[in-house]
Amino acid sequence: MPLAPPPPPLRPSGRPLLVAAVAFGCGIALAHAAPPVGVAAWAGGAAALALAAGAYAWATRGRLVTLRGLVLALAVAGGAVGVGAARLAAWRALPADHVAHLAQAADYADLDRDDRAPVTLWGTVDSVPTGSGWSVRFRLRPDSAARGGAARPVAGPVQVSLLTPDDRRPVYPALRLGDRVRLSGRLATPPRPRNPAQMDYGAYLRGQGIWATLRVDDETGAAFLAPSARWADRVAVAVQRHVRVALARTVPSAEARGVLLALLLADRSRVDGEALDAFRQTGLMHLLAVSGLHVGLVGLALYGLLKPLLGRLGLRHRTVEALRAAVTLAVLAVYVLVTGGSVSVVRAFVMVALVLAGRALERPSDTLNTLGAAALVLLVSRPTALFDVGFQLSFAAVAAIVTLTPLLTAAVSARVRERTVGGAVVGSVAVSLAATVGTAPVLLAHFGRLPLGALVLNLPAIPLTGLTLGSGLAAVATSGWLAPAAAAFGALADLSARALLLTSRVGAGWLDWAALDVYVESPLVLAALALGAAALAVWRRPALRLRLALTAAACLGGAAWAHALSAEARPHLDAVFLDVGQGDATLLALPNGRHVLVDAGLRSPYVDEGERTVLPHLARYGIDRVDALVLTHADADHIGGAAAVMRGVRVDRLVVNGRGGETDLWAKVVRTADSLGVPVQVAAAGDTLALDPAVRLRVLGPAGLRSAPPRPGSGAGSQRPASANEASVVLRVEYGRTRWLLTGDAERGGEAAVVARYGPLLASDVVKVGHHGSRTSSTPALVAAAGRPAFAVVSVARRNRYGLPDEEPIARWGQTGAQTLLTSAEGAVWLRSDGERVWRVAWR
Repeated sequence: MPLAPPPPPLRPSGRPLLVAAVAFGCGIALAHAAPPVGVAAWAGGAAALALAAGAYAWATRGRLVTLRGLVLALAVAGGAVGVGAARLAAWRALPADHVAHLAQAADYADLDRDDRAPVTLWGTVDSVPTGSGWSVRFRLRPDSAARGGAARPVAGPVQVSLLTPDDRRPVYPALRLGDRVRLSGRLATPPRPRNPAQMDYGAYLRGQGIWATLRVDDETGAAFLAPSARWADRVAVAVQRHVRVALARTVPSAEARGVLLALLLADRSRVDGEALDAFRQTGLMHLLAVSGLHVGLVGLALYGLLKPLLGRLGLRHRTVEALRAAVTLAVLAVYVLVTGGSVSVVRAFVMVALVLAGRALERPSDTLNTLGAAALVLLVSRPTALFDVGFQLSFAAVAAIVTLTPLLTAAVSARVRERTVGGAVVGSVAVSLAATVGTAPVLLAHFGRLPLGALVLNLPAIPLTGLTLGSGLAAVATSGWLAPAAAAFGALADLSARALLLTSRVGAGWLDWAALDVYVESPLVLAALALGAAALAVWRRPALRLRLALTAAACLGGAAWAHALSAEARPHLDAVFLDVGQGDATLLALPNGRHVLVDAGLRSPYVDEGERTVLPHLARYGIDRVDALVLTHADADHIGGAAAVMRGVRVDRLVVNGRGGETDLWAKVVRTADSLGVPVQVAAAGDTLALDPAVRLRVLGPAGLRSAPPRPGSGAGSQRPASANEASVVLRVEYGRTRWLLTGDAERGGEAAVVARYGPLLASDVVKVGHHGSRTSSTPALVAAAGRPAFAVVSVARRNRYGLPDEEPIARWGQTGAQTLLTSAEGAVWLRSDGERVWRVAWR
């Protein structure tokens, strides 16, 4: 039996661009983690390292045995690290005329007023405008700005949102890539996340080099000035227009056109929201986004078609290869321009360019080396790309496919691989499995979900995507001059696109269980996963494989010890006062792992905070069960998200005050609880919620006659007080020596009843300030009874029609020495207690 050929050597010198990219990326990561240091410091460090290595080489030039080679290699690697760090420092150094400075000034000016002076920007549209819910978004490249005075030059991109609310639809000018415009609106720095589970959109924008946002509220704030003068913009706009018109003519169904717009133009605004959710759930979202797969399909198809066409012209082989490469790259360059140049598309373009150039020059190319070249191009042009999820997924997937697919394929019997169908299935499964292994650390770190069902769904989905993309391109190419062929290709694209949608929907329904749902935050655990994948990649090298496996095991052991020694491993009580705008939602995490949700936020025609804020938070922290959902009273800003929460996770019991309202929203909450079999408990002063022996959850209010639990269609089942707020459920939480007081929306009457009954027993370390800081609550008697709390938390929206919080109650709590925390200013407030003291948890 013949021996298998040895694997290719892994010497760094064999793949210099890959090594350079890794070192450059390490420098970027180092500069990101280290305190801010200027470009000169990093560059000087790299230069000093090079001089030291050169001095050592010169000093040992006459010796036969030295470490000269190792020292020079380390110096080169260290120099690449220093250059990468210097590049990130230079990227973050904003010039004096950068628009970010104007945005910061606008943030500080009129900070407490809603009607800030608008800022006017003049510039060019730098990305294709796309609709997104309530707004049309695009990137603006401004050249001048004015804020209540003369215009001055500015530089740096701005993310623009043209608001389009449902109640009034402003008619904005139709803007295209490269158009010159004048925009007036609210300029600000990128937003910070408001809740722990919320995507840090501000960090994402800053990673794109965008340090300012502009919100335009109506059509008077947007004016078209002139079309683009750049030929590249005109080409991109013309191609986009032709694609949209061609698809409208040739593809029958709207849902298929939406898929094709996503595949061809990276415009997912026409894809139904439920369809997008199905693609996300099943792990097929990479097929719907313009990625390296699409560039590869387009490039390989065109490259293959050009060979017989050019061959008939009688040209020499070298000339044919050069023309094939040049035409293919020109078309792909236009494709990159039209689709917006995402990370994966640019990565694929650079790799294809190097491979085709190598073929034209009859030079071999190494896939991992070309991958390193693509990484260098992207990181040099935008060093913060290293932290983009798209960058990490794209490069991890390609690296894993290149290294793992041959090993996985070789593990299958040759008899199976040599068959046409068997070989195709084996190849597809191997590629899918390799990509899953490679991207697992990235997916678990950023999304907390590893959809294993994609391993099965990719078998039909990838061919369907290729068929949809190919037939869609053919329909676009033949539209306008070969109508019968265009119609045939459009019909085929329609059929395959709908089959792709059906695959995602069926997969979401049948394979949703086949997913690993857990967020991995520990760097050591992520390193262990990455090292495990690397160990698989070098499977044919036992010694290296063993070293990588042992290092991964050491990382896991270190992570276990770090967790055991951390504060989180010890019993503690957490309270997260979520930022739900003008409403309340507080999640208590008890030491024994049980959870209590006090109120569920607002529900309006525009937002359901249960769906938008509460459920994502529960999912982010792996909470699939709420042991008690306490609704303090029946106002919409407290019960609005309750139905969504009960539908989204298991709720063991619903605790109410027995004095609910007669609103449709309250009736919906009651019906939802009844339909899901959630028992309803009416709470009154003196009750205790027995959920954790280490924690006492006592109900201090409302006092009075207990009523029967509400029934569907029966309203609240009891008399309604003059003010629903006065009947709010008031909770006292006792853990060790720490005390927490949650007052709901209790006003003067409710607070007076609680003070009269409990008096000095109300002394607390944390107080959830009643009624969003209204002057009708936080009476002097209650504030005095609360003693000297460490924290007073106010759940309130930054801009609300009530003008809350009022100055008087805030001043009263300040006089007690409490640190007053407003969700309008802080976002969600996360407090933790070990039974001895209470402290803030930094979640941002």
